[in-house]
Amino acid sequence: MIAVQSLRDNPPNSFIDKYFSQDGRFGWVLMMWHPEKSEQLEEIGADLKLNVRNSEVNTISRVEVEKWLKSFIGELHWKMHARLRRLNLSEKGLSIFFAVIFDHEIFYVQFGRLFCAISDGKKLRVCGTDYRHYQMQSLEKLNLLGFADKDIPIKVQRIFVAENNRFLVLSGNLCNQVFENHGDLASLNHYVESFGGSENPMWLIIEGKAHLIKPRRRKMSRLQISTWVIIILTTIAIIYMLFGNRFLDQVLHRTRITMKRNAALRLGQIPNNLTMDTHNLIKYLDRIVNLPARDIELDILWTSTLDYQVTIAPVFSVDNIYLASENSLIAFNKKSRKLVWKKYFDHRISSAFFTEHTLLICLEGDKAFGFKEDGSQSWQQDLNSPVTDFGILEPSSISPEDDPRLNRSITIVPSSRHITVVDAQRGENLSTISFKEDILSLSAYDNFAGCFYAIVNDGLICIKLKIAN
Repeated sequence: MIAVQSLRDNPPNSFIDKYFSQDGRFGWVLMMWHPEKSEQLEEIGADLKLNVRNSEVNTISRVEVEKWLKSFIGELHWKMHARLRRLNLSEKGLSIFFAVIFDHEIFYVQFGRLFCAISDGKKLRVCGTDYRHYQMQSLEKLNLLGFADKDIPIKVQRIFVAENNRFLVLSGNLCNQVFENHGDLASLNHYVESFGGSENPMWLIIEGKAHLIKPRRRKMSRLQISTWVIIILTTIAIIYMLFGNRFLDQVLHRTRITMKRNAALRLGQIPNNLTMDTHNLIKYLDRIVNLPARDIELDILWTSTLDYQVTIAPVFSVDNIYLASENSLIAFNKKSRKLVWKKYFDHRISSAFFTEHTLLICLEGDKAFGFKEDGSQSWQQDLNSPVTDFGILEPSSISPEDDPRLNRSITIVPSSRHITVVDAQRGENLSTISFKEDILSLSAYDNFAGCFYAIVNDGLICIKLKIAN
């Protein structure tokens, strides 16, 4: 909230009219200053106060205030212009400051010889219209309210007065003395008040305060709760439809894996005409409904050239890919494809398998090792080495449990230079990718990244399984 610390006016030449709500979170301030001493200004002042008090200022929201200020001041200018031109005043224009306050935020307009500044206790900074050289400006340049016989420019200023900061509004005849000559901001209020005996003084000092009355938390009605529930569910449905492809199912599937760790068949568009007979239409729709997925495609995501021969099929964890080359074990990061760690053994690596957060490595010398993802060794045992044949490429199956984008299982059939995705239930070829050189080995399906890792000649290839459903 904001509280008034000090103010001074000099009726009828100047006045300050203000209003603040009981909780201190809303208020408005109207200030008028004129250089002449005339009783006619009393009527002008009364008219200004009446216009503000009869306006909608007490019902305006923070969102609407800037637009409302421009409209209200624009109309007020023409009302004052009609009044001032009939009065016997040498300067037929008014210096006006009008502010609407929400909590610590002030929206204000200023006209003529009223100027503003803000102090944070360390520095006094002028804000809004610059006061320097205002004495040399013409009445038109001063932008007096009611002076010009045309619409005047209205700029709504906005400033935040933090707790213990002070906001000042001064008449022009005090600005040079306060803004230029005073350096001790702790005694700023007393210094400004010392000019009370000068000619036609006017000032307003307001300070940011903590809330005296905390607003009550209103309980939501049943209608509001129901409305929010509908909005949230609608938003979730929109996000699901925008991302499509069972986005939420994929996220949950990957989350489950992470928690444990602590050219394609494209369906043509349905014909626009209805010349297709009923029998063919039923077959067409049956084909759509019974496929494992609407769109499946194998695509090369990235390739990496190796300067060594890989001797077993690649294995992987959530973060890493593991390759074996004779006696060496190499771990690469999936995303960056940079070397993470490397191990050497006394015998040739015969097999590798990743399970339960542990990489199992078997050597031909009947030794077995367990490694963590960071390369640290967990255990070492004497264990008969399993017999593996690097050249065998066997079919494998991917179920909806492995990839939630699928409606039912698909089969991966690798051969010497091709990898084919087959709907085994219907006997349909869903997608095939071919290579110019022999496929030496193919990893199991990485259901976290949605891909396979193949060794082709001297390269490691990541093959992405794209599924749209």
